[in-house]
Amino acid sequence: MSTTEFADSITPERVEYAHGLAQRRCEEGKQGFADIGWRAARARDAKLLKALEKGAEIIGKMSEAQMGQTRRGATVDFALTKEHTESQMWREAYRTCDAGDPTIQLSYIYGAAAYLCGYQL
Repeated sequence: MSTTEFADSITPERVEYAHGLAQRRCEEGKQGFADIGWRAARARDAKLLKALEKGAEIIGKMSEAQMGQTRRGATVDFALTKEHTESQMWREAYRTCDAGDPTIQLSYIYGAAAYLCGYQL
């Protein structure tokens, strides 16, 4: 499967599911889920990078769709102008992985991207 075909297979529904799965695994203390993503991030796996990039893009669009007008309005509370945490985390996970310096605090996000890659069940 080419990178383009792989990127096309990443849909908003899959990203949302993967993120929710990462949250559940974190709450359950399932470190193995995070470890798979962490290893791929440390190896700077090309497929994982593409999943992180596409996931960050999709989560950002979802955040914009949910809060767009409120975020851009001139008379809104400053707190409402901030991006959602999920969007910031995916973007930062992509940035750190791409720079070759992944951070352990984002290991469950790397795990969610690894799920999108098919590296874990």
